[in-house]
Amino acid sequence: MTGAEPTARSRVPTSVRLLVAANVAFTAGLSVHAFLYNFYLEALGLDTITMGNAAAALTFGGLISLLPAGRATDSRSPRLALIAAGAVLTAGLAAGALVTGPVALIVAAAVAGAGGGIWRVGVGPALMRLTTPEQRPRAFAWNVGSLIAAGGVLMAGAGSLPQWTQSAFGFDRLASVRLALLLGAGISALSIVAFAMLPPAEAPIPDGSADAPAPAPRPERVAHDDGRRLYVVIAAIALWMLGPALAAPFLNIFLTRRFAFSLAEAGLAFAAAHLLWGGAVLLSGRLGERGGVMRLFTASIGAYAPIMVALAFTGSLPFALFLFGCQGLVGPLTNPLIDQLLLGPAPVARHGTLSAWRNAAADVSALAGASLGGVLLARSSFTGLFVISAAVGLGGGLLLIRAFRPRAEVSVSAS
Repeated sequence: MTGAEPTARSRVPTSVRLLVAANVAFTAGLSVHAFLYNFYLEALGLDTITMGNAAAALTFGGLISLLPAGRATDSRSPRLALIAAGAVLTAGLAAGALVTGPVALIVAAAVAGAGGGIWRVGVGPALMRLTTPEQRPRAFAWNVGSLIAAGGVLMAGAGSLPQWTQSAFGFDRLASVRLALLLGAGISALSIVAFAMLPPAEAPIPDGSADAPAPAPRPERVAHDDGRRLYVVIAAIALWMLGPALAAPFLNIFLTRRFAFSLAEAGLAFAAAHLLWGGAVLLSGRLGERGGVMRLFTASIGAYAPIMVALAFTGSLPFALFLFGCQGLVGPLTNPLIDQLLLGPAPVARHGTLSAWRNAAADVSALAGASLGGVLLARSSFTGLFVISAAVGLGGGLLLIRAFRPRAEVSVSAS
């Protein structure tokens, strides 16, 4: 389809629109939780150690659920995995908004994290089974872009709701934050119904007549002919994601320290960036259709290192904000492309397992990046941290591009 207008067959099917809406509902509770949970713990009189433990438990719960979720997705179906994810997440979020003891809070966070992990494994295979190859660039882009844009709006709403309930109804701080958390969990619960309404598709569904042949797959493919090459791909994903993960947790304090931003100004910058990223990812689906997934992936990967080096040395606030927006767009652009390049040539029966390993690589990188990035920042500066992030991202990106580069002789069997 290079250079051609999207055909009817490349348009996003109704089933995918339902899946995207379900995903937005699912992540609503996570967005509210991410913004407000430390304030809830603070209102309970708990210290920052408990806050850190709760955040770690959320990540740990997601990490340990990935491989079991992958096996369940392959043996059952992505649809059933997503329904289970919605139920587990809702239970964890609701419990986390009601319990008050440190141990109970950590357990609830781990349960919520497990729900999030199951969901992350199931989404990619579900999108693969509900789309044809021509539909996938737009479908994956719409999914990620909608989640990012909705996340920015939800975080803004989560910050405003407690203050409104305090002034309108006289709630105290604890009750107002708890109400917002429970509301987020309630929205996530709606995703269970939406996931249940998805068709139980076990193969890509053509858009149109059931007799219409599916379009020929794009040439972008990753080798699945032996386990060793798959290990290289997963390792390359982890190394690439480690680059941005080194810097991402510290971009908020970068703005406040280097440019004397207030917390409110930094919050507005992040909210505006989320809306920008969401819109750009939505548009990227057309670029993937016209230019090819691999070309868009290579361009996105290659942009990260120059952006971070420029951000490391700039002293101009407008230019820094521009670069901040650009660097944050790379991850949302590349994540759905990685899913397509990894899952596209693989047998459907292995999609869950591959999605689990891909998400495990992302989680390990996020955990290691946050820890190592903090050490690097303490021992050097933002300039040093950002340059190292650029170097790691460049090395991992080049390795990942090499791993995904199409080879005519490669078989796509699952052996």
